[in-house]
Order: sequence, then C-alpha cells, then structure tokens
Amino acid sequence: MPVDTITYTYTGGIEPNNVGGAIYWINNEINNKPLVRKLYFYLSSNGGDVDSAIRLYDFLKSLPIKVIMISFGQIDSAANTVYLAGEERISITNCRFFLHEGTFTMNQASALHVHEESLIFLKELLRRTTEIISKETKKEFKEIQKILRDGTLLNTEEAKKFGIVHKIVDKLPKLA
Repeated sequence: MPVDTITYTYTGGIEPNNVGGAIYWINNEINNKPLVRKLYFYLSSNGGDVDSAIRLYDFLKSLPIKVIMISFGQIDSAANTVYLAGEERISITNCRFFLHEGTFTMNQASALHVHEESLIFLKELLRRTTEIISKETKKEFKEIQKILRDGTLLNTEEAKKFGIVHKIVDKLPKLA
C-alpha cells in the first residue's frame, strides 16, 4: 500500500542532536517512500538553540512535499522558527507562543577578536530569525525586532491574528 503522508512528533528542546535526528528521519522517509506528498509535523517545545532552529526551518522549507505544522502545548523561543516552516500551520486551542530575542551563553576566556567573531555570528542568528518571522507573518522587519526585544507571549487566538497560526482546532488532526 503506497504511503502519501508521513508524521513526525517533536517534543522537547530545539538542540543539535534532536534536530539532526529529525532531519535524518524525515529525509530517509521521503527518499524511501517516493509517493510521500505530505508531512504532518507535530510540535511542542520550550525552544532552545537558535542555529538548530534555523537549520530545521531551512530543511523543512526546502522539502519537495507539503509541510503541515501542528502545535500543541507550547511554542516558545526558537520553536517559533521551526513552526513557521509549515506551509499550513494548525494549532490546538490553548497553545502558547513566546517570542523573544535568543539568549546566548558565553563563558570562555578568549582573545577579544574571538568574542568579536562570536558577536558577528550571534547578530546574524538574530537577523535571520527576525527575517524568518517577518517573512512568514508578513510583518515589517523593524516591528519583529521590537517584538523580540520586548518579549511577547501570545495565546492561540493572538498568534492567529499575528499571522503565526493559520487555523485553530480543539483536537489533534487524525490521519485516515
């Protein structure tokens, strides 16, 4: 029996190993099941590594199939970047969305130029995150910069008005 839909559930932190595992599994499924046309990606996460979130976003956006994101529980911080990769974005009622600038820990003793290089990299991660949110919500870049700087917590209805969520449902979609 041909499979035209696959599902993936991602809960927990957005971090390099989890993201690498997701990319590997999804890529393997798509390449071993040539009739796959849709991915239902269930997501609940308290955020995590910004670089990993951008990597997963770019991977999901480049897939030759339709990506349907389903949020439940929480979409915090870097998880927003991943969630916005969905061509269609569904949310379960009462899911929260927390947007803020990434937080970065640097606790190494290094020469100044090393810290300057790190700062260039961190600024680029913030710029790219802002660009993604701006593009996917159709909001101005400067507006997103302010929202991230101030920190913004949205409920499901507010996230829909903001342009993060396309559709709100009470129950997780069940595939036939």
